[in-house]
Amino acid sequence: ATITAGTLTSVGSVLGATITAGTISATILGGTVSATILGGTLTNLLNGTITSVLGATITAGTLTTVGSVLGATITAGTVSATILGGTITNLLNGTISSVLGATITAGTLTTVGSILGATITAGTITAILGGTLTAISQNSFVEQSFLAVPAGTATTFAPLAAITTAVLETYSFFVYNSSPVGTVDTILEISANGTNWFTDVTSSNLAPGSVDVLVPQRFLKYTRLSYRASTTLVTGTIDVIFNAQGS
Repeated sequence: ATITAGTLTSVGSVLGATITAGTISATILGGTVSATILGGTLTNLLNGTITSVLGATITAGTLTTVGSVLGATITAGTVSATILGGTITNLLNGTISSVLGATITAGTLTTVGSILGATITAGTITAILGGTLTAISQNSFVEQSFLAVPAGTATTFAPLAAITTAVLETYSFFVYNSSPVGTVDTILEISANGTNWFTDVTSSNLAPGSVDVLVPQRFLKYTRLSYRASTTLVTGTIDVIFNAQGS
């Protein structure tokens, strides 16, 4: 039947009907509604399945599976669905287990398992457990001091502790002869394994009260400065300060 006007106060059963206008205020307690509703408002859906929702506002209830959401506003409740596409403009709370290609403009990420192809433009990264950093906007500064080191009368060079320079881009050794008398010889040594050393840069006869700066010419994983008195007659004392910048 086609009902074109009027009001149905009670409907026991509807089979194969097309409702083109008006308001349905009935409560459907059972059965199957197979009709396509192109417009209007559903005030209460206690059970069933909706295959497509456009521009709706869901104020309460639970969505167990959502295939696609376009233009919807979710104001409260819990969304346990997997969102494969679209844009989330505001997430006040909850947990996101996987994000690909998103832009996070504010807030705090307490735990991040994996980031692929992301650009972090601001904020602070307190810990990185793994992965690859392609760029750091500001160089990190590293300093290590060896003060009041006695340069004895031995004819061989004595090394300071080796420094791992594998992740450093620019680094140098500041050497100051702080003794009142006696000149000092210094060399920079580099190594790939921390056991076998190669002399890279040499400096001879640093006078008392003078400063020299030794800059490595070659790159290897480890770098150290070694020193000795220029003669076996007079000892000296040196201050060595290592300065470096990360890439």
